[in-house]
Amino acid sequence: MRVVHWRYSWSSPETIDCKPRSVTPTHRNLRICAVLSAVVVLSAQPARAETRASGWLADYDRLFGQFSKSVPGWRPEAPATGSLLFVASDQYTVMGLGPNQHREPRVLYAKALFDLAKQAAEAGQLSLAFQWATEAVRENPDHADARRVLGYEKRDDKWLTPYGARMAEAGKEWHPTFGWLAAADVPRYEAGERLIGKRWVSADEDAARHREMKNGWQVHTDHFLVTTNHSLEAAAELAARLERLHQVWRQLFAGFYLTENEVRRLFAGERQPRKQVRPFRVYYHKDRSQYVDALRRRQPRIAETLGIYFDDVGEAHFFAADVATAGPAVVESTGGPPVATLYHEAVHQLFQETKPAAKRIGELANFWVIEGVATYFETLREHDDPVAGLYFTVGESDAGRLPAARERLKDGFYIPLAELTRLGKSDLQRHAEIAKLYSQSAGLSAFLMDGEHGRYREALVRYLGAVYTGRDDERSLSDAVGESFSELDDQYRRHTESLP
Repeated sequence: MRVVHWRYSWSSPETIDCKPRSVTPTHRNLRICAVLSAVVVLSAQPARAETRASGWLADYDRLFGQFSKSVPGWRPEAPATGSLLFVASDQYTVMGLGPNQHREPRVLYAKALFDLAKQAAEAGQLSLAFQWATEAVRENPDHADARRVLGYEKRDDKWLTPYGARMAEAGKEWHPTFGWLAAADVPRYEAGERLIGKRWVSADEDAARHREMKNGWQVHTDHFLVTTNHSLEAAAELAARLERLHQVWRQLFAGFYLTENEVRRLFAGERQPRKQVRPFRVYYHKDRSQYVDALRRRQPRIAETLGIYFDDVGEAHFFAADVATAGPAVVESTGGPPVATLYHEAVHQLFQETKPAAKRIGELANFWVIEGVATYFETLREHDDPVAGLYFTVGESDAGRLPAARERLKDGFYIPLAELTRLGKSDLQRHAEIAKLYSQSAGLSAFLMDGEHGRYREALVRYLGAVYTGRDDERSLSDAVGESFSELDDQYRRHTESLP
C-alpha cells in the first residue's frame, strides 16, 4: 500500500488535501549601545531550569522590543497571531545588510540572540534555538557560530551552503535566473544563449530539446532536485523558493530530525551531525494538461488536484499555473503552482524523507496530524518589505484554513481529540465531513504550534516523530503534551475563540 497526498482544485477554503569603533558617538548611538549592552547582559544570565517556551519567549520579547525601539523600521512588526520568521542569506536568497548606521547595534543584537539560542538549546527548546540562530545571521551575516549551527561554510570570505561550496570548487556560482553556471558563461546566458554539452545554441533550440519531461531541465540545490519542461528559469526560481521553505521548516521542526543531544552539541561547537543523502525530487510540469496526462495512471483522480506527493517513490509533482489565480507569493516571472499547494505537498515530502519513516504512517490512527501540519504550512506567507527586507509569517489566524476552523467551532462542529486521534487514513479520507475535518486539523495544528505561548510546540514535534516512525498509538498526543484529551479540547476552544 502506498500513501498519496494531494490537493483538490476546488475553490472552497476547505479544499481537501556595544564597543564602537573609532567614531565620534552621537547621543542616539550611545543610547542604542546602552540598551543593547543591557540586552547582552540579560541573555548572558545562567540558563534556568524553566523549560517552557513562554519563559524563553518573554526574554526574546524583551530583546525584540528594545532593539525595535532603538532601530525603528528595520524590524517588521510581529503578527498578532502565529509566528514571525526569518531566513539566512545565502546563494539562493540574497538580502541586503540594511542602513550602515544600524550595523553595530545589529551585531550586538545578534550576539544576544545567539546567547539566548544556546540557552534554549540546553533547555530542550530546539525550535526556538534554531529560530534565534537564524535571526542572528539575519542581523549579523558574519556571525560564525550561528552560521556553523546552520551548516554554512566560509570560502573566500563568502558563507556558502555545503552544496554551494562543492559548486564553488567546481568553478560554478548560483545565478538567480539560471541556477548553477560557470562564471565565464553568465554573459552568454544573459544574452540568450544556452550551453548543451560543449556547444552553444539559442534559447529556442534549447527549449525544443527539453520539451518532454524525460529530457527536462534540472536544477540541483542543497536539498532539492527540480526537473521541469517549462523553462530553466522556472526550475531555478522554484528551487530557490523551496530552499527558503526548507529553512523555515528546519527552524520550526528541528527536533524532528535532530535529537536534543545533537542540538546541544551543535551549539557547543560541533558541526551538523547528519548529511542528506538524496535530494527531494520535485517535478514541475509545463501546464495542467501535461501534468494530468503524465500522472493519470498513477492517480485516477489527478485532474482534481493542484499538486501531489507520492511517498512510495519520493516524488512531488506540480504544474505551472496562471499567476493571476495562483496567489501573491508565486514564481511571478514564469507562473507557478499555487503557493499553498506547493508548501502543503513539499512539507509532506520533508517529513517523509528527511529521515527514515515507517511504511503506512497514520494507517491505523493519528492521520489527522499528518494533514494538519501540512495545512498549517498553507498559512506560510513570504513578505518583502522595502525597509525590513525579507521575512515570513506562519499561523496567522486569517490565513489558509484557519478562518474556516473558527467557523466550524461557531457552527458547532468539532470532533473531540479522543475520537479524532483514533481515525486512520482511510477513516478520515472516507469521513462524511472530510473537508471540515481538514479545517479542524489545521486549527488544532496551529494551536499546538503557537497557542499557549508555544507551550506545546516541542510536544507536537515529538508526537510527529512517533507517528512518522510508526511508534504511535491512540494516546501518543496526550502522552506527548502531558494533558488529557478533554483538557486539550477545552484549551483549543478557548484559544480559537480568543483569536482576533
